[in-house]
Amino acid sequence: MIDRGESGVVRRPARPEDVEAAADLFLVAVADLHGRSGTPATPPPRPVVLANYGHILRTGVFVVAESGGRMVALANAIVRDRLWFLSGFWTLPGLQRRGIGGPLLRAVWDAGRDAGAETFFTWSSVDVGAMASYMKLGLLPGTQILSFAGTARRLPAVPHGFELRPLTVAAAAAVDRGIRGTARTMDHSFWIDERRFDACEVVCEGRQAGYFYTSGGVIGPAAWLEGRDAEAVLALAFQRAAAGGHEVRLATTGFNHAAIRFALGAGLTLASFSHLLLSGPFGHLEHYLPSGPSLF
Repeated sequence: MIDRGESGVVRRPARPEDVEAAADLFLVAVADLHGRSGTPATPPPRPVVLANYGHILRTGVFVVAESGGRMVALANAIVRDRLWFLSGFWTLPGLQRRGIGGPLLRAVWDAGRDAGAETFFTWSSVDVGAMASYMKLGLLPGTQILSFAGTARRLPAVPHGFELRPLTVAAAAAVDRGIRGTARTMDHSFWIDERRFDACEVVCEGRQAGYFYTSGGVIGPAAWLEGRDAEAVLALAFQRAAAGGHEVRLATTGFNHAAIRFALGAGLTLASFSHLLLSGPFGHLEHYLPSGPSLF
């Protein structure tokens, strides 16, 4: 599907050769957002953006807009069973609020409905224009997404009986069916096999308690099946993330009071916040730490 708008903007599905231009567009747009909003600027490294966008292109919906042969806007989303997540919605500075990005957003939304999605959500920045676009579609405020960072200084001991095993896709999917409402095996394969994150399953005397991923001090995604397992999963994840002197970073929804208390108790500070907008509740996000704005 190629749509030639009245302004000469061409809207079309993204192709593999578009990933590098899309990553560059994102990095320019997110830097502009941080500058306009005065929020801390910690964009992901370009190789991380390239890997995430390549995965979204292969497993989700990805559309772009071009003007004069240059990419000027993009929107992408993933559909996992009945869950639709908006992974990205960006327009180049100077071209925002000109009707360029809106049709892309509607295209990925409609594609989600066509694929059977019933619950829609996104990790929204503080950009007022973007939030207004999301709310007009039916994505309404759910809670904050809080980002913490710092040196972990006061970690509690891991409760007795908990240990780590190498995480498998099957083990992660088993946890996510209960916590996320979808197994999302393709995402776990991406994190374990392609990104090669440090991936651990947490067990307690043979019982599956949860899992976590770490990479360069960043924790997430992570999940635990029961509230009583939160401290053990978090303590083990923090120990792993802090190894080698890394600054520890994580994000959590406002629903996850256990993670918020743990992060503050460990000495981390609140670094920034975003918003979770959604069409309706899903899963048990009080037992979950997201991976980030691309795949949640």
